[in-house]
Amino acid sequence: MTMRKKKRERSDIIHLHGSEDFYIKLKLILRRKCHRVFSFISAVSGCLLLLLFSVSVFFPPPTATNLFFPRHSSVVEERAAFRVPASGGNLSRDLWSSSRSKFYYGCSNASNKFQTADVKTRPDRYLLIATSGGLNQQRTGIIDAVVAAYILNATLVIPRLDKQSYWKDTSCFAEIFDVDWFISSLSRDVKIIKEIPTKDGKAWIPRTMRVPRKCDPECYKTRVLPVLHKKQAVELTKFDYRLSNGLDPDLQKLRCRVNYHALKFTDPILEMGKLLVERIRMKAKHFIALHLRFEPDMLAFSGCYYGGGDEERAELGMIRKRWKTLHVDPEKVRRKGKCPLTPEEVSLMLRALGFGSNVHVYVASGEIYGGEESLAPFKALFPNFHSKQTIATNEELAQFSSFSGRMAALDYIVCDESDVFVTNNNGNMARMLSGRRRYFGHKPTIRPNAKKLHKLFMDRNNTTWEEFSSKVRTSQIGFTGAPKEAQPGKDEFHENPDSCLCQTEGVETIQNLTSVEHEKKNRMDALQMSYEYDPDWIDDDYLDSIGVYKGLPYRESSVVEEFSID
Repeated sequence: MTMRKKKRERSDIIHLHGSEDFYIKLKLILRRKCHRVFSFISAVSGCLLLLLFSVSVFFPPPTATNLFFPRHSSVVEERAAFRVPASGGNLSRDLWSSSRSKFYYGCSNASNKFQTADVKTRPDRYLLIATSGGLNQQRTGIIDAVVAAYILNATLVIPRLDKQSYWKDTSCFAEIFDVDWFISSLSRDVKIIKEIPTKDGKAWIPRTMRVPRKCDPECYKTRVLPVLHKKQAVELTKFDYRLSNGLDPDLQKLRCRVNYHALKFTDPILEMGKLLVERIRMKAKHFIALHLRFEPDMLAFSGCYYGGGDEERAELGMIRKRWKTLHVDPEKVRRKGKCPLTPEEVSLMLRALGFGSNVHVYVASGEIYGGEESLAPFKALFPNFHSKQTIATNEELAQFSSFSGRMAALDYIVCDESDVFVTNNNGNMARMLSGRRRYFGHKPTIRPNAKKLHKLFMDRNNTTWEEFSSKVRTSQIGFTGAPKEAQPGKDEFHENPDSCLCQTEGVETIQNLTSVEHEKKNRMDALQMSYEYDPDWIDDDYLDSIGVYKGLPYRESSVVEEFSID
């Protein structure tokens, strides 16, 4: 049939050739052919539309859950305008040290007016302390117990470590800290004994009591001293952050002598910690240590929301019921910078600050919410990922693995020895290590300016990587552990031991004049975060029945299983 039509058309053209109707007939033939082409295109278009409709029905777009758990994507696969580079870029600064740190040093010697223990200690007064919380929270209690004993002119009995809270570590003081070193190194400051003596041949039962938060020296003299004078032995319970942040310089220096010199881990812990550090340094000249607080209980208490949809709300909501009086607005909390950064956000921050994919990262963490799926974006940018379990054998860790405090001590050592310490939170371990690293040479310590970074993370797909990374670097001025970035007396003293930091005489501090205004603004953010973020959240009120979430059906367990946290 088609062949006949073509012959007829050719015949029409021959017969019409030379006639005046030729052009009219030719137009009709061409129009007929165009109609067939358009009909074909219309049919193909209809099929494509039907196919697209079918795909939209059977394969719906990603839900909100995919924002937090991207099952088939990674941060490296952003759109072209925000493609994260493998390299950190060429920066004009050293990533692994502070240019001004050499002008500052730790100084905690007592002044001439500071009375020694043999002059000050009363023979009929004994102070006992029951600490609270995990290792680093207990550390604050031990430090302040020595100062409290000095204020009260009392003999301090070696503090009793918390064995009842969430971590349920049965370790005593002497199993984590070198008790003989502790006693001897503080002998000029406070008299310390291992056990309270008997009274008339019988066990001495001290009077138990509790002091308020941030109790100053006058508070101790008013509340505790009369009882101590009458009973001669007093035990202060749940002792953490029970001493004022603002003390006179000599008492602050005593705090530093306890924290940075007298509290030394036992030899087995020190040796294992040293071994972990040596093995990382065999892999790389420099390394980052990251304290990643992203456990389910921590996220539940913070009240933050991470885009996990109904599943996340149900899981964290179940944990949150443990705190009956906890009422939070997730958006408000995030705007104030009080939400811990996700592993993905931490990785983007580090890359923006100049750390490339070849950098080795040691991660100290508890069980990560979302498990390997949450860690995947971080590992995509930083594949050299280490923990105790990846650089030590189970046999080597066996003597520590059943004791959360000892495992936390190993993380503490590695984090302290790292070239750069990073935290995604402002908890006890982050504060204690920030202060220690300032005291021993202002080693770089990166604390996220979460209030400003939140806005950058939310808007990152509307900007280029160059713009994003530049803004991140500006936001982090004043949040890197450099000298003089925090105002004296404004932060928690354990985080910023300003009374124990001295400057080399005759050396003028070098300032980057182009960053002064940014530093002032960011310092105000840091101060606001310090005031708003209560370090006491990880206290007994938080820990008493934290085990309620034990039955939570997690998506996947983290490779880092033990609780090596505050």
